[in-house]
Amino acid sequence: MNNRIRVSVDDIYREIYVEPGELAFKIAEQYNYQPYMIQRYLQILGFDNTLKLLQAFEKRPKPVVKTNTRLISSIDLKKRLIELGFVLEEIDWIGDAYRIVKQPGSPTIGSTHEYLKGYYYVYRDSASIIPPLLLVENYKGDVLDACAAPGGKTVLLSELIGDNNTVYANDIALYRLKTLVSHLIRMKISNVKIIWSDVSKLPRLINRKFDRILLDAPCSGEGIIMLDPSRKTKTSLRDLSIIVKKEIELLNSCLEILGDNGILVYTTCSIAPEENEYVVSKIIETRNDVEVVKPSLQLFKWSSGLKSFGRIVFNQSVENCVRIWPHLHNMIGLTICILSKKRY
Repeated sequence: MNNRIRVSVDDIYREIYVEPGELAFKIAEQYNYQPYMIQRYLQILGFDNTLKLLQAFEKRPKPVVKTNTRLISSIDLKKRLIELGFVLEEIDWIGDAYRIVKQPGSPTIGSTHEYLKGYYYVYRDSASIIPPLLLVENYKGDVLDACAAPGGKTVLLSELIGDNNTVYANDIALYRLKTLVSHLIRMKISNVKIIWSDVSKLPRLINRKFDRILLDAPCSGEGIIMLDPSRKTKTSLRDLSIIVKKEIELLNSCLEILGDNGILVYTTCSIAPEENEYVVSKIIETRNDVEVVKPSLQLFKWSSGLKSFGRIVFNQSVENCVRIWPHLHNMIGLTICILSKKRY
């Protein structure tokens, strides 16, 4: 089935346009945000939770280390890091991982002897670990990581699927792929194959289907404002429309190489419904072979996808999406939608 999707930036802009009110302009000026973003938060969360969200965006998240169990046990790694002066906190919903509560003046977590030996990977936040876990729950087989660099999710997927299976790690940016490869070498990971391509070309480039695909789509980064405050103002609503168009096209391209009954996890480090529920709803409207399903794994009490936003009522199944809110879950903002492809 070849499902070509034609969407224009102008049409997207008209559909997602929101007119900021007086209160939104006032808060936007106080916190230095784009007014349309504040108007959106007010509509979705209400006044009190909007302020809580903005305050959460001012708190930098704690990094997480995930043990490379191919090379060292978590017990030994924990002991080594504690001896170096790191204060660690276990994460109850993921094994072999620790949140860095406090770091010594030197070395940094990315410059220890243990890091250079490949004993662990450093994630900017624990939320980054969630999409791979949901993708390969009870699954052993090959996986496509469609926008893989700089490599955190590829590294985790390579462990989860086992050394007898392969992660196909694709990215369009060569310099980012070089970073990914350096991690694979450092951590002595051998079950990853590298692809350098635009996602839109993958259906023609790869002569096969995948049963599991991860699409961590390039996005506005609206969920990582605590890591990059420039994202408060850098994306206009017009810019967002351009990003959304690209996300729709990327998701559709990946679905072309997803096998029947296959699972695709679409995720962004954005809390914008335009980039998540809207994108997925557009795909479902155009195709008749996909739906959003509930995660089979419940790691903690997360939030559900939005039913509507502004004038837009989303496809009913997007309520099955997972939302991570900084003010509710003490993580970066993240949205995850699990799409299942139907067999015909």
